[in-house]
Amino acid sequence: MKYDISGRQILIYKQEQASVTRTVKVAGTVTDENGQPMPGVSVSVKGTTMGTVTDINGNYSLDVLQGSRIELSFIGYKPIEIKAGPNSNVSLQPDNKLLSEVVVVGYGTMKKSDLTGSVTEINDKNFNKGVVTSPSQMLQGRIAGINVTNNGGEPGGGVTIRVRGSNSIRSGQDPLWVIDGVPLDVSTSLQADGGSIQGVSSASYTNPLNYLNPDDIESISVLKDASAAAIYGSRAANGVILITTKKNTQGKAQVNYSGSMSISYLPKQIDVLSGDEYRAFAKEKGVTIDDLNGNVNWQDEIFRTSFSHNHNISISGGSASSGYRASANVQDQAGIIKTTDMRKYTGHFYVHQDILNNRVHLEGSLLASHVNNRRAPLGEAGGYEGDLIFSALKNNPTIPVYKEDGSYYQYSPVVRNPLAMLNLTNDCTKTDRILATAVATVDICNGLKYKFNYALDQMNTSRRVTQNQELNYLPSGGESYVRNVESKNYLIENYFTYDLNIGNIHKFNFLAGHSYQKFHDYWYGFSENGYNVSNVDYLYNFAYGNNTKINGTSDVVNHELQSFYGRVNYNLMDKYLATVNFRADGSTRFGKNNRYGYFPSVALAWRMSEEDFIKKLNVFDNLKLRLGWGLTGNQEIPDKISELKLGTTTGAYLNGTTDITTGVTLTRTPNPDLKWEKTGQWNAGLDFAVLKGRLSGSIDWYYKTTKDVLLQIYSLAPAPTNTIWSNVKDMKIINKGLEINLNAVLVDKADWTWNFGVNFATNKNDVKNLPMSYIPVGWPAGPGLDGFNGIQHIMNGQPIGTFWGYHFLGFDDKGMSIYQTDADGNKVEKVIGHAQPDFTLNFNTSLRWKNFELSLFFNGVFGNDIYNNLANCLDGLSLFDNGYNITTSARSLKESVTNSLDFSDRYIEDGSYLRLSSAVLKYTVPLKSNKWINGLTLSAMGNNLFCITGYSGYDPEVDSRRVTDGIPASGIGWTNYPMARSFTLGASINF
Repeated sequence: MKYDISGRQILIYKQEQASVTRTVKVAGTVTDENGQPMPGVSVSVKGTTMGTVTDINGNYSLDVLQGSRIELSFIGYKPIEIKAGPNSNVSLQPDNKLLSEVVVVGYGTMKKSDLTGSVTEINDKNFNKGVVTSPSQMLQGRIAGINVTNNGGEPGGGVTIRVRGSNSIRSGQDPLWVIDGVPLDVSTSLQADGGSIQGVSSASYTNPLNYLNPDDIESISVLKDASAAAIYGSRAANGVILITTKKNTQGKAQVNYSGSMSISYLPKQIDVLSGDEYRAFAKEKGVTIDDLNGNVNWQDEIFRTSFSHNHNISISGGSASSGYRASANVQDQAGIIKTTDMRKYTGHFYVHQDILNNRVHLEGSLLASHVNNRRAPLGEAGGYEGDLIFSALKNNPTIPVYKEDGSYYQYSPVVRNPLAMLNLTNDCTKTDRILATAVATVDICNGLKYKFNYALDQMNTSRRVTQNQELNYLPSGGESYVRNVESKNYLIENYFTYDLNIGNIHKFNFLAGHSYQKFHDYWYGFSENGYNVSNVDYLYNFAYGNNTKINGTSDVVNHELQSFYGRVNYNLMDKYLATVNFRADGSTRFGKNNRYGYFPSVALAWRMSEEDFIKKLNVFDNLKLRLGWGLTGNQEIPDKISELKLGTTTGAYLNGTTDITTGVTLTRTPNPDLKWEKTGQWNAGLDFAVLKGRLSGSIDWYYKTTKDVLLQIYSLAPAPTNTIWSNVKDMKIINKGLEINLNAVLVDKADWTWNFGVNFATNKNDVKNLPMSYIPVGWPAGPGLDGFNGIQHIMNGQPIGTFWGYHFLGFDDKGMSIYQTDADGNKVEKVIGHAQPDFTLNFNTSLRWKNFELSLFFNGVFGNDIYNNLANCLDGLSLFDNGYNITTSARSLKESVTNSLDFSDRYIEDGSYLRLSSAVLKYTVPLKSNKWINGLTLSAMGNNLFCITGYSGYDPEVDSRRVTDGIPASGIGWTNYPMARSFTLGASINF
């Protein structure tokens, strides 16, 4: 029954039965901020899969259940939610979040729309995923102009990063890393390298940023041009990379766990002869071999399928005025070479608290880590004799792995057993590191703030190497080596910021500050050999060695950096922008006459899209023109090179006698005028967005010149030594290039979206006015390379990384090599390749359908050459005549087994590649009201799924960290640790 009261009457009547499935028609028109109809707007029923899109006139119609809520969305506009009704006209308003995004810059943040320099920021949505151990790997291919090269696939292995090319020869070329405002020292001098042990590399080449947990990183900003980076002055010539770690979430405590399991393996093997093929080919060529009846694939003996796991847990909560976040990570990454792995344990704690009526903001953070690396004996510097991988490739495949008694079959000190090398060598590096910061921000008055920052970065690294006396190539029994490095980096910083707004027309932001940073590095190492026992730990039993004394070395380095800096940002009517930076740095690394350097920059920007004549076009959502110039420096020079150095000599004659006496002599001439290299850079850029933000991007052109290049040149007589470290006044290193970045939203529907992004970069490098004919670089070992004066030459008119050698023309009728000659019949040395790429091209795409999301990322490098030292040592038939194995393709060569080799372009190969770096499939599990779980995401990932390349080695990303007299040599295939192919299953749970 149902009743109504009308005045003094009560009306009673039978109630109609309500329909359970009663529907209503929702119809309306969607317009933009100017009242124009909007076609293609997504219209969906909240909580269901029902939906439609507006027609060409902006109209829509939909039958829905009574009481439903309607969601309307369109890219570039703020989404809106309405109650279902018969007349549901809607006006959507622009969403300017792309312009209002906040980007981290030096000493603060800025709205993206106010940037005047070339700054790119990526976050968790864009980071590389999968088996990633450091932030440098998260960047590869993601930002135009940033070339990231893995120096191999070793767990925790190093990477080489170049921001807009190579600016220097002898000074450091790595960018400055800044974590939560703390500039780091990541120089190789802090690694536990050194020593001279048979078959073991003296350099560890581990990644100095391994102590960071990628899951703790909120965002990474890269300051590419000088106008943006000059605020870091003497350390910014190679670019600046700013890492911001995660802070607390607001509200009640949130707990997140994420974990993954991975399987990795070698994508391809080098195709060398099997035992049966080796015997057959020897018979065909009439070569006598030592046939030991084996049929061993030595690559199978040293490589494996490895399993890794990674676990993260964090808890976060609080409010805007008080909060905390704590996290822990355990990562165990096993390498694809047996015995190698990296085990990492990290913890991160952040807390903040506002006091005194929110006028004082206090922050504190502590990052602690322990990293344990076990490495393979990857060989001496040349990477030929004694190298693990080369031994596996060139070994006679008829040699068995074991003798009948179960011991390793070791044919000779030259033909080494790779498995014995692995299992009888222990090379372990342990690193403990903490980064602690304390920050206080005081709101003095309206717009004026003071900030104090104190930080301590402390690291202790220990490398322990032992080689068992059973290895037959050791000259005098077992060997041991120890090296310890202790490093402390102190930072004290004080600066003021002031925001001034005059009539909402003139907007100023001022920054002025002082910074003091002190570095203390200390290392010592010692070694012993001659152990003739196997059942003791050599490292703790030096008395078992046969030396009468232990060989020891040590050193200590202290240097300080004091800085004064300032910045002014000016915004006129949100149209015209200007930024002026200035920094004065004083460093103890340089000569006493040039302690201070001065680094200014200026940048202008015009937001053309805010002009009426652009608005009338109704095309551009954002259009900004940028122009900037700045001067930056490079203080990453060899330690103490401006100072006098003494050493011993055994060739002195005392008091006119003919007896040779040990004495003291000068080994380095001091230079009190030594100063930093300076890099001036022009940058012109254009930022744009059209189609309501569905297509956006940027174009940048730059031209930078490095002057006062630091070199070790010949001294002018009289001088105590033949050479002196000096700034070459007229010499220049030039880099110029173009960068393009595009992002597109191809589909934006309620149920599915499709995004696509691409970046392109090119860089041209050139050396001018080198004071000598050339500088030789790169000294790999192998056939034809003995006595060759560097396979790369740094010379005038050529880029750094230029290959220099003979031009190979083929073989004559007798199977001997033919090279290009001059009119007199002499072989001609010439430029035969370049290690630097012509351009890089990277692109990514992501597709979401309901709760599924697929992301693909491709990384491409094109136009670079690689000297394949592996081919030089495996493709020559003269090697087969010496008892070594060769590749199967070498059998078809018309080459004599007696042919001699010279360094030439015979083994220069195209290093271009296009790699499917990662493919990630995610599924967000739909959860109904759950008391315990707020979110659950499952994922499956693949890394290095394929690589299209003409390079015949393991992988075209070759080691670029090997140095000659402090100068890195890029593009040389030293047969570094191969890159793995990996598959990962993961889950992320929010509680």
